[in-house]
Amino acid sequence: MRGTPAYRAATVVHSRKGYGVERIQIVRACVVLCVFLAAGALAAEPNLPDESAEHTLPDMTVSAPAEADYTTLPERDLVARPYTESPGLETATSVVGRKEIEDMHAFSVVDAMKYVPGAWTETRGRKVKSFYSVRGQRYPYPGYLIDGAWFREFHEINYYLSAANFDRIEVLRSSSALLSGPGGMTGMINLVPRTYEERETRLEGLYGSRDTLRSHVTHGDAGVGYNYGVSAGYHHTDGPTNMNGIENITNLYGRFEYQLADDVTFSWSHFGLLGDRELQLAQAPASTALQTRQDEFNPMRTYLTVAKLRYEPTSESATEVIANYGGRRFYAERYEPTATPPTRSDWLEEDYEYGASVMQTLKLTEDNTLRFGGLFNRWITPTGKRFYVGNPADIRTYSGVIADDHDFGRLDTSIGYRYTREHYEEFGGFNVEGSPGPLRTVKLDDEWGDPLHTINLGASYELNTDLSLFGNVAWGELSSQPGMLTKITTDVYAQPGSEERLKFDLGLKRKIEQFGEASLTGFFVRQDNAALTSKERVPIDGVHYAVFEEGDRENYGVELDLRTQRFENGFQFFFNATAMATKRTRNGDWENDKEVPNFVLGGGASYLAGKTEVALFANHLNEYENERFLPGGSNPVPLGDFTEINGVVTYYYDATTEFFVRVDNITDDEYSTVAGYPHDGTQVYAGVVKRF
Repeated sequence: MRGTPAYRAATVVHSRKGYGVERIQIVRACVVLCVFLAAGALAAEPNLPDESAEHTLPDMTVSAPAEADYTTLPERDLVARPYTESPGLETATSVVGRKEIEDMHAFSVVDAMKYVPGAWTETRGRKVKSFYSVRGQRYPYPGYLIDGAWFREFHEINYYLSAANFDRIEVLRSSSALLSGPGGMTGMINLVPRTYEERETRLEGLYGSRDTLRSHVTHGDAGVGYNYGVSAGYHHTDGPTNMNGIENITNLYGRFEYQLADDVTFSWSHFGLLGDRELQLAQAPASTALQTRQDEFNPMRTYLTVAKLRYEPTSESATEVIANYGGRRFYAERYEPTATPPTRSDWLEEDYEYGASVMQTLKLTEDNTLRFGGLFNRWITPTGKRFYVGNPADIRTYSGVIADDHDFGRLDTSIGYRYTREHYEEFGGFNVEGSPGPLRTVKLDDEWGDPLHTINLGASYELNTDLSLFGNVAWGELSSQPGMLTKITTDVYAQPGSEERLKFDLGLKRKIEQFGEASLTGFFVRQDNAALTSKERVPIDGVHYAVFEEGDRENYGVELDLRTQRFENGFQFFFNATAMATKRTRNGDWENDKEVPNFVLGGGASYLAGKTEVALFANHLNEYENERFLPGGSNPVPLGDFTEINGVVTYYYDATTEFFVRVDNITDDEYSTVAGYPHDGTQVYAGVVKRF
């Protein structure tokens, strides 16, 4: 018997009128739960782990009458997984597993992460269709890795990279990653490719609203010393009627892992994303140009490759070497019917990157583990792209990291340091959204960026076998992203300077026997000299675009995450809540950052009776505002303030066949996460899954 993931969202009803009261109530509930978790553990009979035995964090997988639906982090093993982050970040890390992905029928990795605590997806019709963040983190948004390989450019493809090709998605909600790569100060999302332990073939098909068609087939097998997997998927949609929103995307995937010797293993993963896409027209109140200008990328070609060599001569040491490549080619066309006369234009946006990293793990003693490594990445765009079309760029990143972990029994500690520096071989002024009018005041040639330093200290402590405390503090610097501008004087712009961040995470996690698990996490982030959006706009060919200003920012809040097993009566549920406050400086004065929501809810419930399962899942995002894509001089418009409720009814015909109906946005709630791009209304799909 199969169940829905506990990692899906539930019905949450929230009115604008009761917003302030509900926020206070949820914060109080989080505090009460924290006290309950701690008091319950301390009041009970001592159940302390044997300090003479090797220390491991408590296994949070509950024993249930049926298979548990949610996925947890793998056991903390620094030799087996040398890129593992600080033990203090466990409650700040969410995992979406293969079972959750399959049962949600998620298309892209962004779809699969929709119900992570604090998740916020901004959807628009531009080249970057979906910006995904947690805890209100933006500019820059969280970075991405595939099987531990860091990619500098990823936001253009996350919305159509098939989630079916991954075993799990690890979302580090805290921006305190250290081992993952030089982008860790912005948060990290690690995509772990699909591997096979036995022969399996799976076929899924779906059809529904707006002529949406999806099909996906995966196959894999394993033998002595090897495993492999291949898959192919296709996605088509007409998009909103008469809104220039047709998409055709093909996903190809292949992975091979082979044990070259007793102590050497090689793996190779390759992704191919091929297709074409129209950029959906905006609606009022977006700028007139975005409402009439018809953009299309045809064809789109993206290739991602990751190769890993692992050498483990003893149980106390291991070396991992990772090489990666990413190439993207977008052939763009534009038709402007309102021009006099109407005009057509086309151009090529091309970029590629390659890199390598190495990590060495050494167990110096039974209780102490040292890890150190380095990384190189080179990103090149001979044509320029997005904000810098027509302006070539060549940026090289060098980074090194060292971390030491020590086990003191119930206390596990980690301290680490990362050094990063970038070399701008070439980076020119940039255009915006493919506009032909560049801002040539920004020009770098053979220049080194400032050295960037990051320090991280974290720990976990077992109060007893069912309850653990987690804490982490990090300080670091990050450079502004290419494409950002701050105003120096009239008509003179420059790239913002380096930003400093100080971050704290404090969490409590408890296993509740015969029920599930609960965690409560508090966080605080202080950003100095941050690149923040401003109300000022730069006019380019009659279209106005945002200018960033350097300022300070604070973000703090609390996260509750509760997940249950499937009970004997067939019922299970899951709930999470994030309440946060964000402040920023504007012209030197502190103010609430109204561009960031401060209340995010998720939860889900499913009922399994015989061969039929009914599930409801949803998320809620409270109101925020911004003026992105609005005409110059416009006041910000309200966004968010919605509760999206989705449902799935599944009929398990036999052990290998299931039929399902999925309904998105059941209440037909009208909302936008970006001005001018309203969300789809109610959408209905039907599909079938077959396993061989």
